[in-house]
Amino acid sequence: MTSYNNIDNYNIPNILFSLIIQGTPLDYGAGHVNPNKAMDPGLVYDIQPQDYINYLCAMNYTKHQIQIITRKSEINCENATLDLNYPSFMLILNNTNTTRSTFQRVLTNVKKSSSSYQAVVETPPKGMNVVVKPSTIFFDGKYSTAKFEVIVDVDITDAPPAFYGYFGNCGYLSWYEVNGTHVVRSPIVSATAGRPP
Repeated sequence: MTSYNNIDNYNIPNILFSLIIQGTPLDYGAGHVNPNKAMDPGLVYDIQPQDYINYLCAMNYTKHQIQIITRKSEINCENATLDLNYPSFMLILNNTNTTRSTFQRVLTNVKKSSSSYQAVVETPPKGMNVVVKPSTIFFDGKYSTAKFEVIVDVDITDAPPAFYGYFGNCGYLSWYEVNGTHVVRSPIVSATAGRPP
């Protein structure tokens, strides 16, 4: 998901042909998969089965329901969280034009050597502010990890009304390898809930 292109084979941004408008990550997901980059991604957002169980617990699934889904007899909900170590960031505006969310993530280096990465954020001119802490992460070697947080403020008060769907606005967080070639890119998306399109 992080080794993708959000432009097509003609170097044109992904568009919705039925509406002849530029699409958003809510329309096309992460984008077109780039198999060559996926073979050597540099970094990955690793996730384990217990992380999904923690998520189901936070979604208020019962232990019995989680047992059915996971086919596990023992379920531990001590670390329930709605924040999966997932390579995208989604904010829901529930009957409001503003919101703030803080996301915790862990990246794993799958490169054979040590490396460092610098965060670069792309946001719309107004309506979204993103802070990444720390903005530079370091890896000692293969399978080493680095934690970071992303703080996102969204304000769509002055945004033009969307004539389709529930899209608010979007940006991107890219981790650029220092003195290297790897780029790990993730969408940051806001969407409204409880409003008619």
